[in-house]
Amino acid sequence: MYNVVNYTKKGISLKLNFRSGSAFASKKAREYLKGKKPEDIRSITVIRHAAIGDFMNIRPFLIELRSFFPNAKVTLSVLKHYMYGIPEDLIDELHIMHRYKEDNSKTSLMQRLKEAKTLPAQDIIFDLTDSTISVMLVAMSKAKLKIGYPYRAVRRAFFDIATLRSDFVVEAQSVLHMLNILGAKTASPLVYGLDVKYPKLDEKRIVYFAGASTKNKCWEEEKFVKLITKMSLVYPKYQHVILQGIGKDEKFLNIYEPLKEHENVLLQEVMSLEKVMHFLSASRCLVSNDTGIRNIGIALETPTIGIFFHIPPFRYWPREEKHDCVFNVEYTSPAVKDVFLSTSNLIDKLYEK
Repeated sequence: MYNVVNYTKKGISLKLNFRSGSAFASKKAREYLKGKKPEDIRSITVIRHAAIGDFMNIRPFLIELRSFFPNAKVTLSVLKHYMYGIPEDLIDELHIMHRYKEDNSKTSLMQRLKEAKTLPAQDIIFDLTDSTISVMLVAMSKAKLKIGYPYRAVRRAFFDIATLRSDFVVEAQSVLHMLNILGAKTASPLVYGLDVKYPKLDEKRIVYFAGASTKNKCWEEEKFVKLITKMSLVYPKYQHVILQGIGKDEKFLNIYEPLKEHENVLLQEVMSLEKVMHFLSASRCLVSNDTGIRNIGIALETPTIGIFFHIPPFRYWPREEKHDCVFNVEYTSPAVKDVFLSTSNLIDKLYEK
């Protein structure tokens, strides 16, 4: 289905192999894996209680998971208010938890426990979230093997195997360590499996998205205006598209209005997720804050420029030629000239040789 090699050999047993201190495995885990082969695993649950960008990040994990455990039925546990962009093509079943009620108040512990009990028994459960709800779900589950990457040492008690989660390795790669510890030889570069459904059409188009999950992650709108002004003049044969988001504050009219006289600057109104995927896949570059749209671009293998401040970018930055991040050592808002330089260098290197 995807360009991923199944590296397991029939008859070869699963075996833990790691240096002390680089991961953790209980005696129970070692006993369970004795003589166990990847094809023996029949049911797996993956917990990912997060938004669309995080669903994109786990596509390589799910692809590798299905390759390594070819006979396993895969259930994905999600939160009801975060179901946009679920990787339905890579799973067999959904398990849904509620963090909030319809009136936006938090659900009770009793309701959460009740929903946790609806998760069927499985051979392995992977927690890719490490939240209070996900750890509770792990604790309540009837999984024979529980794998996660708890940030807090105290949470390690809920898992049979725990890998370290580095802030200096891109997250999509970091979660693969949970498979590597079992012996999976995962692909590099990462495979997202979207290239057939969303083919590259190579339109001369640069897309700009100025939104983010929180306001403090948003680069200043006036800086976007200056950036797009300069980019539209330096690259006159390109379309420079300001992409609107679904949020009330993601219309970006303050960015578009000063630029609307530029013939090659366009405002793209809200599209369905399906249309956004096709649109970004056919674009040459996406310039964006740290947000789900950027993760969609990465999953589509569209070149991206990420604008970062307040937090380091390393966990969200695939170290490939087609992706760059703009930040400074003080983690303050980057200068327009730096974002322009990064974007123009990427365009020139990939397309204007």
